[in-house]
Amino acid sequence: MKNKKFIKILSLLTVVSVLLSAVLLSSCQKAPPAVTDAETTSAGTDQPEDAGVWEYTRDPSLPDFATRVKLNASNIDGDFEKTGRGRVTVEQFIDGDTVHFWNNSKSSVIKARFLAIDTPESTGKVEPWGKPASRYTKSKLEKAAEIVLESSTEGVAEVDSTGERYLCWVWYRNTGDDTWRNLNIEILSDGLAMGKSTSSTLYGTVAMEALTSARNEKLNLYSGKKDPLFYYGSAVELSIKSLVLNKSTYSGTKVRFEGVVTKESGGGIYMESFDEDTQQYYGVYVYGGFAALAPKFLVPGYKLLLTGTADDNESFGFQVSGLSFSLINPTDDDTKILEKDVAVKPTLISAKDLNENETLENTFVRLENLKVTSIYTTQSTTDSDGAMTLTCDADGTTVTVRTVRLTQDGKTVTEEYFSGKTISVNGISTTYNGKPQLKLFTLADCEVK
Repeated sequence: MKNKKFIKILSLLTVVSVLLSAVLLSSCQKAPPAVTDAETTSAGTDQPEDAGVWEYTRDPSLPDFATRVKLNASNIDGDFEKTGRGRVTVEQFIDGDTVHFWNNSKSSVIKARFLAIDTPESTGKVEPWGKPASRYTKSKLEKAAEIVLESSTEGVAEVDSTGERYLCWVWYRNTGDDTWRNLNIEILSDGLAMGKSTSSTLYGTVAMEALTSARNEKLNLYSGKKDPLFYYGSAVELSIKSLVLNKSTYSGTKVRFEGVVTKESGGGIYMESFDEDTQQYYGVYVYGGFAALAPKFLVPGYKLLLTGTADDNESFGFQVSGLSFSLINPTDDDTKILEKDVAVKPTLISAKDLNENETLENTFVRLENLKVTSIYTTQSTTDSDGAMTLTCDADGTTVTVRTVRLTQDGKTVTEEYFSGKTISVNGISTTYNGKPQLKLFTLADCEVK
């Protein structure tokens, strides 16, 4: 009798234990978000990882400041640069307060800087609430039926202090709606920008009311809450462009950025990212070290998000190192694979570009029709044994192509392969002893005539 009672008690405890485990397991699992603004792929898996969700719906009871001002639509059929008012279409989204537009005649691109507002940065060095502001602007304009730019001064298109960007009020109209909305004021009213000479602008009174309302209602960047799309770790989050154009500033600094791997070399990789503002790729060399997992991450065609220490020294030049990797329990600072199999294509440049444009360093480029005039082959006990330096002529301009030890059918490629030939090369723009060169990694990247 006692044994039967003991068995019943034991069975009951087992059931309770199973139920408790199930509850605990379900409470520890992360529920999928209803709306995901950004997704990444965890290294070693194909499952999406939540990279932060930002959702915002304006309270309909709040005033609609964006329609409290009215667009003078009497002269919107001309080109903005000539009349200070005109229809446009989006050419490129840059950030929350900067967009590139095609003018009304599609003859030129207008780099527009929004008047009266200053959104946090989402390019260069990223700031809290910069990414939400950028996404907000894009969401409004990409669905617009019509967009009009307007200057503060009637009949005159004014530029900012850089002389390259036009200062604009941005108006848009949605499909099926005859009402024009002022995007500058709308951004202020939803708490995604700070004011910038706001009160002294053409629509300053309403713009200030919108800004005051956003502060009072504690919307977005005035909410006192953290930006869910911002990285709050110890590294400086920035773009590759901002990093390599400010080497001395960031040398010795822990940095965080994303880019696409173009080539693998010497235990490291070359990475680059495209800058919409300058329409150019910027690149950097990243050293993977001797971490066992590094080869699983540092693969050409992978788009990565990584954190490491920038270092500008005489021995290795400028590079980023000190990366960490994990397949099991990745931290915020571990290298993450955002995308695989990204198409990597070189940028066609001239010999002059290679020799004079320092901002192309470490990017994947292509030079065509190089006449090989002389060759030097390295003889060494190191991995560089058999590597060649090709001196080439490109319409009177000298170009240096440096190869690794190249092989074909298991044999080392020698000088005869290139001697007197004309070649087109895909490679990395680098420097050696302060002199520019094009680095060639495989025969597949070289066409010989």
